[in-house]
Order: sequence, then structure tokens, then C-alpha cells
Amino acid sequence: MPTYLQMVTGASATNAGLLMIPMMGGVLVTSMISGQVVSKTGRYKTFPIVGTIVTGIGLALLSTMTASTSVVVTCVYLAIMGIGLGLAMQILILIVQNTFPAREVGTATASNNYFRQIGASLGSAIVGTIFASRLTDLLSASSGSAGGSGVGDANSLTPEAVHQLPTAVRDVIVNAYSDALTPVFLYLVPLLGIAAVLLAFVTEKPLATTIDDSPAEAAGRSVPELVLD
Repeated sequence: MPTYLQMVTGASATNAGLLMIPMMGGVLVTSMISGQVVSKTGRYKTFPIVGTIVTGIGLALLSTMTASTSVVVTCVYLAIMGIGLGLAMQILILIVQNTFPAREVGTATASNNYFRQIGASLGSAIVGTIFASRLTDLLSASSGSAGGSGVGDANSLTPEAVHQLPTAVRDVIVNAYSDALTPVFLYLVPLLGIAAVLLAFVTEKPLATTIDDSPAEAAGRSVPELVLD
């Protein structure tokens, strides 16, 4: 998204990063609110389900963007996605930690983070590949229709280089960039739907308020007596 904002709106790298604040603000606010509600009520199952649905709505809205979409509208869409992420991400960690006994919480949390990183890596690679392939095809088609008018290839595109090109060529590249990226958001929506369905099968256990010091755990920490003959 920061690169998209640089390419389509002409924002600098710093300003493009600042334009991501609505998304991070949504994550921050809903994470705090959901955490407070869970602490008071002990109920947590609904939050990740609603969060994945709201995130899917945000992605669907992002898929409707075009090169002419205003920055304000884009930031609103990002905020909606951030709200969904904030409702889901931290609560999922809570579910893991609340489900496993105390002696396994560390392993469970590490496993959760591990699989999250694996998913993020695979997702980034797949999305990046789809985007790069679509962008190459669109640029090739644009170059052909424009008679090879200096559109160039995807590897040579940077926001700075693009915005120094003539207006006609720049518009072709910007539109191709937008058309290559925005459908990818829509491709991710079904995954959010699957996630919401899977989360519906999560068993909501009473929220733990103390550390369960089981006999097996206590025995594992006991110090054997030293017997001297």
C-alpha cells in the first residue's frame, strides 16, 4: 500500500507512510477496546469472527480503488481494514494462551507466532507474484497499444522515475499499477470468509484469571533432596 500510494498519488515515501496511520489507528483503537471488553466480560469468541468479516469488507472496498480514487476515500478503506485487524489479531493470541495449560503457554504462543510468520511470508510471496505478473501483462499490453512509447518494464518502475515521465506515459503506468494491485485485494476476501467460518468452531473457555499450578508442573519444579552417606 505505501508503494501504491506513492505511485498513484505522487506522495513521498514519508507521506505514504503517514497515510497508513488510519489503518494503524484502527488497529490500535479496536485492540484496546476489545481488550477492555474481554477483561470485563470474559467473552472473546465474537471479536475475531467480527474482525475477520470487517477486514474482508475493508479488502473488498480496497479492491474498488482506481487511480482516480481520492486519498481520503483510500484512508477510510484502510481504517476499516485496520478496525477489523485490531478486533482479531490480539484476541487470537489471547485464545491460544487461554486454551492451553500454563506449562504449555510459552510453546503455544511461540507456535502461534511461528505459523503467523509462515502465513505472512507465503501470503506476501503469492500476492507479490500475482501482482508482478499482472503488472507485467498490463504494461506489455499498454506498450503494444501505445506503439512502445517508453512505458518500460515492471523492474524499472519506481515512483520517482514514473512521476518524471511525460503525462501520457505516466497515466498509462499509474493505471496499470492500480489495475494490477486492486483485484488482488478481492482475491483475499474468500480467505477471510474461510477464517470466519473456522473461528466459529473455536470453543470459548472461561477466561483464566490465575495461573494453574498443576501437580505435574509443581513436581517438575521440585528440588530433589540431597542425601549424604
